[in-house]
Amino acid sequence: MNNIRAVVFDMDGVLRIGNKLIDNVEHVLQDLDQKNIKTMIVTNECRYTVDELKEDLEDLGLIIPKSCGFYTAGLSARDYLEKKILSFPKQDFIIGVIGELGVVYAINTLTKYKNAELRTGALDKEKIKNKRLYLIIGTVNKIKISHLHKILKWINCGAKVITTCKDNCDPSSRGDLIVGMPNHMLHMVGFNNKFNGYSTGKPHPIFKEKILQLLNNGNDNNNGNNIQAHEVLFVGDTIYTDIQLAEESGFQSCLVLSGNSNKHTPKSFVSEPNYILDDVSKLQSILHNN
Repeated sequence: MNNIRAVVFDMDGVLRIGNKLIDNVEHVLQDLDQKNIKTMIVTNECRYTVDELKEDLEDLGLIIPKSCGFYTAGLSARDYLEKKILSFPKQDFIIGVIGELGVVYAINTLTKYKNAELRTGALDKEKIKNKRLYLIIGTVNKIKISHLHKILKWINCGAKVITTCKDNCDPSSRGDLIVGMPNHMLHMVGFNNKFNGYSTGKPHPIFKEKILQLLNNGNDNNNGNNIQAHEVLFVGDTIYTDIQLAEESGFQSCLVLSGNSNKHTPKSFVSEPNYILDDVSKLQSILHNN
C-alpha cells in the first residue's frame, strides 16, 4: 500500500451500521488526513443529502476532515441524467422520482435546464407525446402502495426506469428501520410487466469519473500531480458493488467483513478484493506499517 494517495470508503457496513459506528473507526479518516492521504465517502445511500449524512456521521462520533469528499447514489443518478439532457438539447425530458428528500433534491437541480421538468403530479398521455420520460427509483424508508402505483403508471406511459442502486439489502436494515430498496419495488410490480431498469449506483462507471474528479478538486486527471486510479484504495463491504467498482476502475480494493460479507463470500464472485480485513479499524495498522 506504499503508493496509496487516497482511500475511498463505502459508508453503511464499513463506517457504520444503522445508528452506530463500527468499533474503533472514530479517528480513521483523521489519521489518514494527517498522513496526507485524501479521503472520500461514497455510498449507494440516496435518502439523505450530503450535509445530512455528514452531520449524522459526526453526531455518531466520526471525525471527518474538512477535505473529505462525499458522493451518493442520488448524485450519480443526477449526473447521469444531466449528461443525457446535455446530449439531447432539443428534446424535452419529464422526470419522476420515487424516494426520500436526498434523491428528490438532487434530481430537482436538473430543472435548471429549460428542457427538463420534474413531474410530481399525474401524467397526461397526450401531453407527453414525443417527450423523454424517466422515472428515478431510490431507496425509501418504507415501501407504500402509492410507490407501486406510480411505478406502474409511469411504465405504462413509456417511462424508462433508473434505479439508484442494485443492492438487494442495506446494512442499515440491521437497525430498527427496514429499508425499501429499489429492486424490492421493481420485483413487486414486475411479474406482469416487462421492462428494463438501469442502475446508476455503484459499480456504474460514473463513480470512477466523479471519485477522481472530486479527489483532484475538479482538475483534469491528466495532470501529472493528480491522483491516479491505481493510487486509490476503495474500502467496501459488498463485492458486486464496491469491489466490482474498484476492479473495473483500476482502484485497489479492500473488502471488510463488518457488513454484507463474510470470509466465505468471495468464493462466489469473479471480482476479487486485493485485501480482506475484519473491519476498517484494522486498516490503520496496515497503513501505519508502510
